[in-house]
Amino acid sequence: MKSEREREAHSRFVQALQHEHVICTKAGCGGPMQVTDHTPHNGKVKKYEAECEQCHAVEQITGKEEHAPPWDIASITMMAEIHLLHEQPTCPYDDTPITFISLPNPRRKARYRLLCYYCGRHTEMNWPPPEAKR
Repeated sequence: MKSEREREAHSRFVQALQHEHVICTKAGCGGPMQVTDHTPHNGKVKKYEAECEQCHAVEQITGKEEHAPPWDIASITMMAEIHLLHEQPTCPYDDTPITFISLPNPRRKARYRLLCYYCGRHTEMNWPPPEAKR
C-alpha cells in the first residue's frame, strides 16, 4: 500500500511523463514548473528535473526501479489488447502508462517493446502471439 506521499510523487511523475503541466508544491507559490528530461539514453527509469518559473525551486522527479516480479504472460497480453483498443494500458504493478515501441521486423510481423518508465520493467513481444494462430 502506497503512502499519500508516494501517491503524490507517482502522480507528479505521470504528469511529467505525459508532458502535462506540473505545478510548484512550495507553500504559497503554485507557479508553473519547467520540466526537463535528464534520462540517460539507455535509461530504463525516467529522471526529470522541474524548476519553478516563479520561485525557482528545483524538484527531482524520478521513478523507482523494480524488476521483481516481472510481468507475466497474462499481464503482457492484457496490456497489448488494451493498446489495440486505442486505450492507454498501465503497468499492473504501479499504474504507470506503458509505452509501446514498434520494432523493425524483416518478416513483416508486428514486434513491440513494452516499457514502464517508472519501475523499469520491459519486454519484447510479437503480435499476434503464437497461441492466437492455432
